[in-house]
Parts: sequence; C-alpha cells; structure tokens
Amino acid sequence: MILARLLRPQQPLRAAQRCTRRAIHVVPPLANYGESFRQNGIPELLSPTGFKTAWIAYQQLMVDKLNERIVGTTLQDALVKDIVIQTAREPAIASTFNYASMAFNNHFFFSAITDKETPMSDELAESLTTSFSSVDIFKADFLATAEAMFGPGFVWLVWHRQPGSLHNGSWKILPTYLAGSPLSDAHYRQQPVDMNTQNTNSAGGLSGADYTRQSQIQNSAGVTGRHSAAGMAGRNRAPGGADVVPVLCVNTWEHVWVPDWGIESKRDFLEAWWRRINWESLEVPVDALKANQPNRTTRGDSGR
Repeated sequence: MILARLLRPQQPLRAAQRCTRRAIHVVPPLANYGESFRQNGIPELLSPTGFKTAWIAYQQLMVDKLNERIVGTTLQDALVKDIVIQTAREPAIASTFNYASMAFNNHFFFSAITDKETPMSDELAESLTTSFSSVDIFKADFLATAEAMFGPGFVWLVWHRQPGSLHNGSWKILPTYLAGSPLSDAHYRQQPVDMNTQNTNSAGGLSGADYTRQSQIQNSAGVTGRHSAAGMAGRNRAPGGADVVPVLCVNTWEHVWVPDWGIESKRDFLEAWWRRINWESLEVPVDALKANQPNRTTRGDSGR
C-alpha cells in the first residue's frame, strides 16, 4: 500500500456531507530504516536535510494536495495506485493524477533504499542477463538513461510481459518524465519522453499517432472486447499499451539530489544510489525469474 488509509466506520453520507470529513491519505512510515533515515539521513546518499526535503516534506505536500482534490469525491476511499489508473485518461482532473502519481512514484523510489549495500540474488542476476547480456551492462544502461534525462522524472526497471505466453517476457528500462506513470493501465500518462523537446521526427521513435497521443489531450474511453477477460483487465490501458510490472526506480527530480550533490554531480548521485538499492526488498514477478529456465531461448530480441 503506497499511502496508508485511516480506519473509520463507513456511513451513508451524501457527497456534500462527505466534503467535511477528514481526507484519508497519509504519509506512511518507511519500513526500510525510515526512522534512522529521519535522524541520520541515508548514509553516503542523502543528508538528514536532504532526506527531509525529498521524502518527508515532499511526500507530505503530495498527500496534502491530493487530499484537497479528492475529498468528497468517489476517489476519496481509493488506493493511490487506483487513483493513478482511474485519472490517467481524464484531462479535466490532471492535477489529481499528477499528485497521486508523484506520491506513488516517490514512495516506490524510497522503499527500495537501504543503509548499506545488499547483494543481488543469483536468480535476479541471471534473469537480467537474459535481457542485457550482463548485470554490468544493465547498470551502465540504467544509470546512463537516468543521467541523460533532460528534465525531472523517474527511470524504471520493468518486466515486460509478452502476450500469449506465461513465461515469455524481458526486462526493459523505462523513463517517465514529470509525474508520468509506469503502470500498465495508466499508459495514457506514461510520458516516456520529454514531449517539450520532441517532434514527430525525433520523439524517441514514436509514430505520428503516438506522438499526437502523448503531446495532445486525449479523452477516448473506448476499448475492444470490453466483456472479455482481457478486455476487462485492460479496460484503462492505452491502445497498444505494454503490459509491464515496475520493479525498481530512481528519482531524477533535482530537489532530490542537487542540495546534497550539487548541480554538476548527478552521475555521482546515481552511482551512490546504486550502492544503496535494497535488492532483497524488490518485488520481482515470479514469471521473470522462471523466464530464464532451460526450455526458453535465453537470448533474443530484447527490444532495446
């Protein structure tokens, strides 16, 4: 759960009455040494002041702004992840999406950080190797992608499931700009490239249709096969949207790293972050670990 929900009796109140109730989303404690980070910062990554800015103050701001926008609405009792998905295609409430998505993304980032180096499991290393040739190449590609981002956002490690096969998939590196979401059902607002610096010829290989979809407001709600199992599962998914599972991310917003590292030391921050990843805490899809069993071709088109 990204944001904890306060428990209270459910009463049949009208919307106007619900507006007077206390909003339900709060900043959760971090299970990974949260109190230690509050007092001491994250060793060799963020000072106590840097941690306070990037997590305590910023996350509280996102929660407060989100609560202001959902109190008294049908979204009030929804989980933040569900709010992200439900608002991804609603331009009239884009600010609600932005605050919910930032709360989700920022918590995802801090939840995978520890106070010391932890080893990557052999199973995960083997799985990553099938997509990137080696863990070292994966690290180099991931950090290079984050360093090259010209603007704030997040860089994600995601497991990309291929349709039609339970154990057929590959690892991908996915950048999302601003508050863009990696969630499959929110791919209308994935924002995988900075659209302020792109055109149809340079937009990261996007087709003209994809460029239009990501650079202009879209509000088409129709889907194909809505009564089928696949249609129900993908009702909110953008046409052609990939089925991906986010596993790890790094936050490249400047308020996270500039105060402690300086404007010219983004790469140093990224290297330090890599040494503080809690590999043991990552929720790796079971099919990602089974995908490199002997009966599967271990090297194929990774799509990169």
